[in-house]
Amino acid sequence: MTPGGDTAHLDEAVRPGLLLPDERRIATIDRDRWIGYGRAQNAISELERILRSERRQRPDNLLIVGASNNGKTAIARRFVARMLPPEDPGAQISRIPVTMIQAPNGPRIPQLLSAIRAALGQPAGRRESTAQLRLETYRTMLAVGLRLLLIDDLHDVRGSGVTSMLVELREIGSVVGVSLGCFATREIAYVLRQDEQFANRLELMTLPRWRIEDEDYWRLLHTFARRLPLRAPSNLTDPDLAAHILARADGLIGAVTRLLRQAAVEAVRTGHERIDRAMLDRVSTTTPATLEALASSERF
Repeated sequence: MTPGGDTAHLDEAVRPGLLLPDERRIATIDRDRWIGYGRAQNAISELERILRSERRQRPDNLLIVGASNNGKTAIARRFVARMLPPEDPGAQISRIPVTMIQAPNGPRIPQLLSAIRAALGQPAGRRESTAQLRLETYRTMLAVGLRLLLIDDLHDVRGSGVTSMLVELREIGSVVGVSLGCFATREIAYVLRQDEQFANRLELMTLPRWRIEDEDYWRLLHTFARRLPLRAPSNLTDPDLAAHILARADGLIGAVTRLLRQAAVEAVRTGHERIDRAMLDRVSTTTPATLEALASSERF
């Protein structure tokens, strides 16, 4: 098969993928892919503004809140990938304007500082005290020119002693001038109640669950239909099919992506070559709503 008029349902760059053996085509389908929908682009634009702003005594910070599996980590990774400068083999010290870490599980300041240093290519020593670790971490941030620190799953820092952790995060901005881009679920509200000063330094942006009336949802389905290398058109924007997909995904973009990706894999394996209700029904899904139903079931 050669790409031609019968592949008009696909983007031009995707059409050559139809020439691949099925196993390679499946591998192409079953990978992470970025689709720049409106909410994500707004978040990235705001992070870009913060990154490029002048250093000040009280840097701008952003808190992006959304349900688990609703695109927060994908936004953070996309932003870091776009903003890291190319490596300079001749440079004595790498310039790292932005980096990303995973929040520690609990209010563990040494783990936070160690994660920052590791992300900047400077693993901490084994026997450093917290004070030494803090000093070296601050030095490293200044040396590499860090401007923006992204922290994924900030809600995980909750627990006894979280106030000290929030003070530490506040000090990173006050002392080093580094802005924070934080990603969290709504449980972060319980954390931020422990430090009003830190909470007031965070600009809030939300990523609500998708609804059928969201224009971005229809654009997302259209884009998927044009970028998944299937030989027959998938009418994902059919109202009934679109509503079914959204319900199965519980309004979460991560679940929508996984559902469509796995349905496309089934479409290749079966020779069906399009996503429809039959292919979607071959895919099992697990969402927070599914887990809640299992937890409340008397059978478990």
